[in-house]
Amino acid sequence: MSLLSCMFSWETLLLCITVVLLIRYYMNQKWQVLCKLGIPHDPPSIRGLGNLGTILKDPDNIFKMDAINKKKFGYIYGNYNGLIPQITVGDPKILKHIFIKDFETFPIRQKIFTKVNGPELNSGVNLVGGQEWRRIRNTLSPTFSAAKLKQMMGIIDNCVEHTVEKLRKHVKEDDGEFQTKDIFGSLSLDVICASAFSTNLYGKDNTESIETKKMAMKFFDFTISGSPIFLLFYMFPWTETIAAKLGVTLFNKECVRYFSSLVDMVIKRRETSNLKSRTDLLQLMLEAEVPESKITQDSAKGMSRQEIVGNSLIMMLAGFETTGNAMMFLAFNLARHMDVQEKLYEEIQQALEEYGSFTYEAVNGMKYLNQCINESLRLYGPLPRNSRYAEKDFNVDGVHIPKGVMVKVPVYGMSYDEEYWDEPKLFKPERMEDMSKIDPMVFQPFGAGPRNCVGMRLALLEIRVAMCKLLNEFSFEVASDTPSAPMEVTFKGAMRPKKNFHLKAVPRN
Repeated sequence: MSLLSCMFSWETLLLCITVVLLIRYYMNQKWQVLCKLGIPHDPPSIRGLGNLGTILKDPDNIFKMDAINKKKFGYIYGNYNGLIPQITVGDPKILKHIFIKDFETFPIRQKIFTKVNGPELNSGVNLVGGQEWRRIRNTLSPTFSAAKLKQMMGIIDNCVEHTVEKLRKHVKEDDGEFQTKDIFGSLSLDVICASAFSTNLYGKDNTESIETKKMAMKFFDFTISGSPIFLLFYMFPWTETIAAKLGVTLFNKECVRYFSSLVDMVIKRRETSNLKSRTDLLQLMLEAEVPESKITQDSAKGMSRQEIVGNSLIMMLAGFETTGNAMMFLAFNLARHMDVQEKLYEEIQQALEEYGSFTYEAVNGMKYLNQCINESLRLYGPLPRNSRYAEKDFNVDGVHIPKGVMVKVPVYGMSYDEEYWDEPKLFKPERMEDMSKIDPMVFQPFGAGPRNCVGMRLALLEIRVAMCKLLNEFSFEVASDTPSAPMEVTFKGAMRPKKNFHLKAVPRN
């Protein structure tokens, strides 16, 4: 009996050693990809999960690593997220091929984390590819034409007026101090609900409104780097498919259920009432609705009910976080640079005198306002990195990217690169005066090429109207907890301040 036990132990030990050696061999083979391509990179390790170790210690190292690696390796370098090879490209000429000239080679953003978003979000225009993406994009794009945006001006104006009332209340009760995340996040959510879904349910400070905003903030309060299950996907990508079948999701299920129910409620109300004359995003999608069984590879337009719900969620949640943060960062920059704020105020007064009100033409014609917005987006854009996935082999100017490799674009790193910007840490709107001199591959807060942000024009219009109306009545000044510039930022779903802070609204009259 003891002999059998001994044999079993030796066999088990031998089996374990064999398995470990096979896994190590498999990992070493995976970690040869960049060497074979001649792409410079730091050596990967098991302990560091490839090259993820620095990010795992502190996720905010993502803002430093691209600058460090560019100094070490140049415009093009690699890393391993677990076993997944990635190539970072910071050369504008190569990026133009990736985003535009060779778009068919890089037609999607990424492959990893595309199965564990839940059925609704998996059908979002930001994740799907091929003809499916073209069909959904063609359906959504007309919503953001100049004609449609003009029709939304009244809605945006009403939402901003509600924010003006809030700030007046803060002036009376709090000496003008206000929590920036609350004010601008609420405004952004109000606008997206009203303009995309023609509902003012969330324009008031009621229980439902508070719950909606709480859920929207909770939706983005996550980090992939801190989750063991998602680190497993990096090490063994095939496990993502298994996890998806087991119901594992990247986003908070409670939040997804909440917003799915919200969209369903709006759709049902739309279908049972006489609201079909609306020209908002939801109505355009409903008019394009076709049974899923009738959607084919050749369909140029049309969306299933699941795709309508999923893309409604994407528009609502992405619009809330990114646009709200953009307004918050701009207000911060103006409060820290009062000379810029006063110059902008003068332009606002000139436009008001010329047009009589903040019309579509008035807000879009303000050159200095656009400079301030663009410069603020350069410093604090929505995302620190962009990405594209190679579905074919790519060869340009001696750079070879094989099929199946992810390309990372160091958006934040390029925004602070002294090669492209004089004194990059400073807020200098004058540098954005002539946008023809700004390389769109270097400055891409909304992405670039055919897969840029579909809601970009609505976001910019919202920011313009908000700043015009708010600065017409108040000046923004620093409060006791306002951070110094440049502000420390973190990344949780979108770029945001490391700590929430207050500003002070001071009445101009």
